Amino acid sequence: MGKFKEYKNVWSFIETFDDEPKNVGLELLGQAKKLAGKLGEKVGAVVIGADCAKAAKAAAEHGADFVYVVENPGYKNFSAETHAYILTALIEKHKPSAILIGATNNGRDLGSRVAVRIHTGLTADCTELDVDEESGNVAYTRPAFGGNLMATILCAETRPQMGTIRPGAFKKEDPEPG
Repeated sequence: MGKFKEYKNVWSFIETFDDEPKNVGLELLGQAKKLAGKLGEKVGAVVIGADCAKAAKAAAEHGADFVYVVENPGYKNFSAETHAYILTALIEKHKPSAILIGATNNGRDLGSRVAVRIHTGLTADCTELDVDEESGNVAYTRPAFGGNLMATILCAETRPQMGTIRPGAFKKEDPEPG
């Protein structure tokens, strides 16, 4: 872990549609909170859109310690290229240790573009998340071989550790106002 000491915090990307947060990003905040607790880090959320107030508030109520909001009328509709550029810039500036993205059509596109740009791995279509106690890496578990086997993947050589997670794989936690 020593070579990655400048990387900290677990982020969830909050995808929006018509300025409303999609459930998957809020579901992932509960998992981000669990991982961050084991890693001794904080939970962050990223919201990109035209009017982000509802999504940012929902992210804070569902476990984000802080929320990065990038707002512009031109960002109302998802653009893989634009969103990847913005998320890459945030990652390069703030250096999160792990990023969770919903495995929606947009999330899969975004995650793969960002991983290539920042030269890190991406575990796709995860259904379980944990921290490997021996290494301190996030353990991303996903179905393999047609779903007959589960594979746990660690990203030991690069940061941030990225994964796309199936919508509905985790329960959205109840909101806490404040």
